Amino acid sequence: MKIENNVIILLSFLAISSIVFPAYADTGTITATSDKSSYEQGDKVTITGSVPQVVDSNPVTIIIRNPIGNVYDVGQVDLSNNLFVHDFVISDDSIGGDYTVNVKYDTQTLQFHFTVTPSTLTIIPVLDSQIAVRTIGTNLVQYGEVSVSTTDNKITVAMNTFNVTTSTVEQKYQIPKEIVDTSGGDITLTVDGNNIQCTQSETDTMRILDCYLPIGSKELELSGTSVIPEFGQFATLAISIAMITVIILSRTRKISV
Repeated sequence: MKIENNVIILLSFLAISSIVFPAYADTGTITATSDKSSYEQGDKVTITGSVPQVVDSNPVTIIIRNPIGNVYDVGQVDLSNNLFVHDFVISDDSIGGDYTVNVKYDTQTLQFHFTVTPSTLTIIPVLDSQIAVRTIGTNLVQYGEVSVSTTDNKITVAMNTFNVTTSTVEQKYQIPKEIVDTSGGDITLTVDGNNIQCTQSETDTMRILDCYLPIGSKELELSGTSVIPEFGQFATLAISIAMITVIILSRTRKISV
């Protein structure tokens, strides 16, 4: 009888403890992925993921290594609820190959990969700035005279595609926002008056347009809601100094008279 009573007491204690002190099962593991599996130089990479449980407001650590093992990019990312986002742009001098992403939060780690395909860089000078163009392969487009219209918020660039041997050629434009921008929207790109649909992304200072242009194209237009001033920074400074000088000289002459 005594043994039976002890068993009853033990079972009662276990039942009560399961209510008062509930057991916490594993709520999951950290997850992370990139928006694409393959990129080109000049592309924006966006890494998103989630953690199973927030621990003391600790940030997520993200380390990207290039194909030879060197650290390429590091991020300390704060969480929004259980989610995190980290982005960066593949630089123009990045080597091609397999890149490794290591994600760490608390005691959990995760690793995945993406690839970078090398490309050829072309520069379009625009006053005191420039537009960088990336091309895969040897189908290079030649760019010529550039004109800026502050009235129409438009940049016009002469172009020649006679070296292109395919029906279309992919061009990736890296456009500083100081050249042309559309706040809250997309830049409009037209070729010979025809709208070209481009995949667009942006960073704090740059817009990236990935477009396929038809052969025989002769003129490219980039339109937004704001463009670079018609006079570059140095030209504007020179004009300002000249105006100040004229005012001072005119006043000096009046005083001498």
